Amino acid sequence: MWEILSEKVSVLFSLVNTLILYYVIVRSYSTLQYAELNGKTDRNVRGVRETAIKQIRKKYKTALETRLLHLPWTLTLDEKYFLENGVRTKDEKNSEKQ
Repeated sequence: MWEILSEKVSVLFSLVNTLILYYVIVRSYSTLQYAELNGKTDRNVRGVRETAIKQIRKKYKTALETRLLHLPWTLTLDEKYFLENGVRTKDEKNSEKQ
């Protein structure tokens, strides 16, 4: 699993961002656990995680927009919703407003 994540994500991010995404999202470490293991603050880890997620969303939106131009019928309903609203689900949109 790590090899697949490493190949796909490291193109976009530094090693630090890749490790944070791997441990916090894939391995389900809390930001506090990851911070303690690496001598960082949990606030720093949350900030880096959010920055990395924003970068992923930006690249994903660009890829979907390109697909929309050339092959619009191949977009799923979730992908269309993401393009229209900038988030994956309605719940995610509501949690970002709070």
